Amino acid sequence: MAYQLETSRLDDFLGAVSVGRTVFALGPENEHIHLVRSETWQPGKHVLGAYRPIEPLKSLVFQPRELLGTLMKEGPAVDLPEQIVIGVKNCDLSALKIHDYVFLNSEPPDPVYKEAREKTLLIGCDCTDCRETCFCPVVNEQPFAREGFDVNLSPTPDGIVVESGSDKGQTLLGEVQNLLKPADEKILAAREQAREAMTQKVANAAGQKGLRPGQDLQKAIAGTAEADLWEEFAANCVECGACNFICCTCHCFLLADGRSKAGLPSRLLQWDSCLFKTFAQVAGGGNPRKHRAERLYNRFDKKFNFFPQVLNMYACDGCGRCIEACTGNIDIREVLNKAITQTGG
Repeated sequence: MAYQLETSRLDDFLGAVSVGRTVFALGPENEHIHLVRSETWQPGKHVLGAYRPIEPLKSLVFQPRELLGTLMKEGPAVDLPEQIVIGVKNCDLSALKIHDYVFLNSEPPDPVYKEAREKTLLIGCDCTDCRETCFCPVVNEQPFAREGFDVNLSPTPDGIVVESGSDKGQTLLGEVQNLLKPADEKILAAREQAREAMTQKVANAAGQKGLRPGQDLQKAIAGTAEADLWEEFAANCVECGACNFICCTCHCFLLADGRSKAGLPSRLLQWDSCLFKTFAQVAGGGNPRKHRAERLYNRFDKKFNFFPQVLNMYACDGCGRCIEACTGNIDIREVLNKAITQTGG
C-alpha cells in the first residue's frame, strides 16, 4: 500500500523509524554523496540523496574484511546489531539479488551474510538526479526501485510517496502511522511523471556514449571473446582492483588465516579481485588466466554473459562507480559500446 508524507515531516518520520537501530545515512560532500554511520538520523546533516553514494551498499552486509571465527579455540559469538540504511538507490538494491544468489541460494547458505541481511532494514529512495557516469536503463534497470526494499520514498512536489515492500517495512510504517495518510491519485501521478522524466534523463546521458536501452549486451560480450578489444583496454589496466571493490555486484572473496585482536589464530574473509594476477592461480602455480586481457574479459563475461544465463539479469546495475574509480580511465560504457559495434548489435 502507498501512503503520503508531508515533506516538512520527513525528519520526524526518519527519526522515528531509526530509533534503536544503527543508522547508515547519506551525507553530502561537495558534489559527492557518502554513506555514513550515525547513531540517529540527523536533520540538516543527512539527506535522502539525489543519486547513489560513493560507497556500495554491499559493504554493510558483505564486509571487506570479516572475522569468521577463531581456530582451535572458541571465541565469543558476535551478535550483529540491527541497522537501518536510509536513502538506498535502486542500483544497490538490485545488486543484492546477485549477493543473495551467491550467499543465500547456495548450500549451505552463508550464516554471516544471512544474519546481516535479516538485521538490515532498507529505506529506498527514488533518484531525483544522476551522475554523468550513470547508465542504469541500458542494463534493464531504472532510477527507482520496484522491489528489494522494506520501505521506499519517492519525493514529489506534492509531498513524499511512502511505500512498503516487505512485512518488516509494513510493521515499520505501523510505528509512524500518525505521520501518514493514504496516497491520493494526484501524488501518485506526480511520482510516475517524475520517474519517467528521470529515466529518460539517464537514458539520454547513456546515449552520449553510444548506448541505449534494449541492446543485447550478452550477445555483444559473448561474441567478442577472442577480439582484440580486450588487449586494447587491458593495456590501460593497472590491476588495482578498484573496479571490483567499488562495484555494487562484485562478490569474489578469499579466506585467509591470521590472528584476531585477542591474538587467537583466526580465519578471515576478505574481498578479492578477478583482475589480480594471482586470482585464478591454483596449487602448483597453474594459472588459467595469467594474461591481463583474459582477466578483463572474464570480468565482463561473468557480468554480462554468465549471470543472464543463471539469473536472467546482468550483474551490472549501471551505477557507474567503476568508471569513477578506475585509475586507468577505463570506461565500462566505452567497452560495451565497442563490443556492440564489433558484433553488429
